[in-house]
Amino acid sequence: MKPDSDIVEIEVSPDADGLSRTLRVADVIRRRDLDFVSKPGELVESEFETGSLSAAGRKAFALMLRKAGPDAGEDRNFTITKKELRGSHKGNERIQPVMDELLRVIVRIRTTTKKGKPAIMSQSLLSSCVEEISEDGMSVVEYEFSEAFKRVMQRSDYYARVNLGVMLALQSRYSLTLYDLGCLIINRQNRVVKMEVEELRRRLGVPEGSFKNFAEFRRDVLAKSKLEIDQLADFTVEWDEIRGSGRGRPVEAVKLTFSPKDPVDQEETAKELDRPKVGRRARRDGTVETVAPPPVPLPSARPFPSGSLSFCPDQRIITIFRDFGGGWDKDMIADAYRQKMGAKLETLTGAALYKSWEGFCKSWVAMRGTP
Repeated sequence: MKPDSDIVEIEVSPDADGLSRTLRVADVIRRRDLDFVSKPGELVESEFETGSLSAAGRKAFALMLRKAGPDAGEDRNFTITKKELRGSHKGNERIQPVMDELLRVIVRIRTTTKKGKPAIMSQSLLSSCVEEISEDGMSVVEYEFSEAFKRVMQRSDYYARVNLGVMLALQSRYSLTLYDLGCLIINRQNRVVKMEVEELRRRLGVPEGSFKNFAEFRRDVLAKSKLEIDQLADFTVEWDEIRGSGRGRPVEAVKLTFSPKDPVDQEETAKELDRPKVGRRARRDGTVETVAPPPVPLPSARPFPSGSLSFCPDQRIITIFRDFGGGWDKDMIADAYRQKMGAKLETLTGAALYKSWEGFCKSWVAMRGTP
């Protein structure tokens, strides 16, 4: 398991002349189909001006950025399916609120003007978003990045290469932000970042009025984020508190240090990512030694239902239709499937049935489109 931001593996192609370094890395990720996303360093180091992105919002934007790849700086709309966008979440109910977040939240990003002078961009990350109403997993969301963010992508020459598996496994928005920062600097000679407490709060998107004293901030933000990152990332994070000289010597700044794990710890981290999410917090907190994985359900022995799918007892059949049925009437597709399969359907059960049903739904939509 190599470091998440290992730049040795990323060799920019001479064919990508004209692209910023961040977009060149995105091009390599797309061509090699790597499970990473190239995030501009300017975004990783941004602060929130209004609001704060939830963990779901941060993950969704990273998936949208990966989908756009090296084209993220272009004036165009991009399309991503709901199944891709929801990541490890099973339902589509969070997609619309997350898109509203991305349109509403204002971030402050360091950039340059057209004259090449340092500047601060204040704008939302998306300029538009159109979501198909269908709950089918293959229905799509169309989106376009804001003008200012496209300029950032066009000029960004430093990046964080974020591991998608780790990103989707992290639960806290604060640990997600610290993880991005670690991916940005882990391969630098100097892996230490010093920030005043208020700047760190803004970077992490801590809401105004939350965790007012540093003890709360330490316990509920820094300590919890450290536990998640140390368990799931291939580096660890530590911090030192720098105190002032006033009454009570309040903490004025924090010095964060990111350190790569040794090969043995990296291997253990890779194993943890492969384990079920159930029991992960207990393993992290050390409250249990092991957690048995949930039993693997045996394939259903039931054949394809003969009546309306509205009364189908096999939820796997319904889930496959919702993900791949394209918004068509479920009983219309089911009748066509029964007619095509004929007598074969009487003996088809379990995994073979699910694979056959999924293939038929996909071919139906491919030939007829969406209604």
